[in-house]
Amino acid sequence: MKSLLNYIKKNVAFLFGILVLAWVIFINIFPEGYIFGGGDTFQMIEARTVFIDRFFAWEGRAILFYFIFYLLDSLNIAESTQLSWYLGMFIFGSYTSFFLFTRLIFQNISRWLAVLIALFYALNLYTFFVFTGNWGYSYFPSLYIFVPVLVATLLKFFEEKKLVWAASFVLVLFLASSGFGNPAFALSFGIFTFFLIVFLYLFKFFKIKKSLGKKLFLLLVFSFLVSAFWLLPLIVKMKSGVEAITNSEHVIEFDYIIRKNSNPIFNTVSLINISENYFPNKFPNESLERFKTLFLALAFLPIFLIVIGVFQSQKLKGIDQKLFWVFLSLLFVFIMLVAKVRAPFEIINYYVYHIWGFSTLRGFDKTAIYIPFLLATLLLIVLQNFKRRKIVFGLMFLIILIPFPFYTGKIQQNIGYRLSETKNYTQTSLSFLVKIPEEYYGIRDLLNNDGEKNSIATLPISKNDGSGIVSYPTWKYYGGDLTKDLYHKKGFIEANMFRIGDLKVAEEFNNTTEKSEWIVQILGMANAGYILYHKDVNGEYVENSQWKMEELERDGLLEKLEENNYFNLYKIKSDYTTAYLSWQEKRVYINSNPEDIAAEFEIIRNSSFGAEFRKINLKKFEINWSEASMGENLILAEKFDPLWKAYSIDKSGRKKEIKTHFKARGYANGWEIENRENLDKIIIEYYPVKLMWWGIGISLISVLFLVSYLIKYYYDKKRIN
Repeated sequence: MKSLLNYIKKNVAFLFGILVLAWVIFINIFPEGYIFGGGDTFQMIEARTVFIDRFFAWEGRAILFYFIFYLLDSLNIAESTQLSWYLGMFIFGSYTSFFLFTRLIFQNISRWLAVLIALFYALNLYTFFVFTGNWGYSYFPSLYIFVPVLVATLLKFFEEKKLVWAASFVLVLFLASSGFGNPAFALSFGIFTFFLIVFLYLFKFFKIKKSLGKKLFLLLVFSFLVSAFWLLPLIVKMKSGVEAITNSEHVIEFDYIIRKNSNPIFNTVSLINISENYFPNKFPNESLERFKTLFLALAFLPIFLIVIGVFQSQKLKGIDQKLFWVFLSLLFVFIMLVAKVRAPFEIINYYVYHIWGFSTLRGFDKTAIYIPFLLATLLLIVLQNFKRRKIVFGLMFLIILIPFPFYTGKIQQNIGYRLSETKNYTQTSLSFLVKIPEEYYGIRDLLNNDGEKNSIATLPISKNDGSGIVSYPTWKYYGGDLTKDLYHKKGFIEANMFRIGDLKVAEEFNNTTEKSEWIVQILGMANAGYILYHKDVNGEYVENSQWKMEELERDGLLEKLEENNYFNLYKIKSDYTTAYLSWQEKRVYINSNPEDIAAEFEIIRNSSFGAEFRKINLKKFEINWSEASMGENLILAEKFDPLWKAYSIDKSGRKKEIKTHFKARGYANGWEIENRENLDKIIIEYYPVKLMWWGIGISLISVLFLVSYLIKYYYDKKRIN
């Protein structure tokens, strides 16, 4: 008991910060039965059952982050309660990370000052922006948690030139890698680290020596090795992804989006987001509305103190002075990057953002994620050199107050950029907190008991921009279709995304006024066995398409299995659905004209039959070969991607890639099987997943090596002491 009291007394400042954050979590307890969803990201639901699907879908990226939710779901922690874990991991992790940063780099600093600045890092207008939007409930901003510790270990490495700090940096980088599930954050962190090292050298924090160069080389090598599990599969996909953004194949034209996401300097240094949906344009706490001007003024207090510090910088001593100018220089670089094509940086940034790969940094948060850390560190250096402690703590109290109206207002319940100022999540017409209608859960047994044989297709179109975003206004939802996680099928053919060549299938189905048997034929060719027809979309889309569904049902092409206020569930006539893996005698060209599809479909249907195969994993299949009645072509009902690979294995075990890979049926992957003599089996796999397995092995071996090294270092040092 005495030792416990001594521990509390010694760590009372740090524990005070923990209590503040615990209060923030408590005040923001999420309503039972609701989940988070909207925009490009949404909470992972049904984590126990979809975890493996996500593992393969993301090729291992972000899996460290979502494994926590797999465990929570396995412990029957409700999904609404899991939302508190998203918030808790972010603010507790950020707080602890920055506190460790202060203990490693500024050992003589007051613990109370360290705690207050760590609270500022965890609770500020940037974190408010993250959690009142949609990013806070995904893995994207998890990098924010680790930035302080990553910087601390890197600084210690350059200060002491010891490999133990290089090993520590690399291990923290491994833990932070979930944030690199969005590769743009990996690029931005690379830019941040590069300029950090450059400024450390320019301000004489270290000198270049041959021995340091060797150690830095080892740091870079092991950084790559521990990142191999996500880097290797990403590298082969990188070129096409970057070109898609630069060539405006994405929904929003690139030059427009970098203008939209540019932030004025005054907004950046006060952590205010440019969007009209955030502070100060929207003040989300009615009871504090009259104090809006005060809170707006307080938002500029940190940068005001840093500016004062610039004029007092000659009084700083030793490492404080060097680090002050290092981090001030970094702040300037990232203010410029966040400003994008805004004055006075419009000319230089136009060229910067048109460098190959930099187009991925088009979003605000990719570069703004470092601004709170830079402000917090500069503030720390300035305030620890103020002699009057009472004034320092008074200023920090005011700074901590800045996000007060937001963290007391129930995030996503009373506060969120989708909520009107006078409405909460139950009253507004659109919300990030949603309750999936029970009817969607009601068909799970029916669909899941049918196994993985066929995919599910959705109709009608619900948003006409090709983004994949769905809109279900009946239950206030707008974002990626989260209902697909409820059903464990081969695939989920989304109406807003599915194309055959230039034909936007669901859009054409919505617009046509003629008989539409072709829609069943196309979806059947894509392995769809079911159609989930949404009646909870915009009424215009239902009006334009429901009569066509009824016509298809009368003609016997569809069988209605379920009807309710939200959707109809149909089963496609069995002989219209082709197998997920099938043999096909002829290579048939499918054009983008629905009128010509019927004849081509009949050829495909009459010349195709299911292939006998064994699923090795979700992205790898072994197909048995027999001389009897085999077609010339093997078809995989997955969207065409040159990274799907097929290999022939002869009876002696020799493996050879099948080179003739073509777009089959207008969308799928097809391989022409040549040299069939002595053929034993065929392997189909998604190449990035193959690289992922190699990367996992490399990363695990590297992590184990580093952990062993640190353990040995610890015991060697303990023995010497």
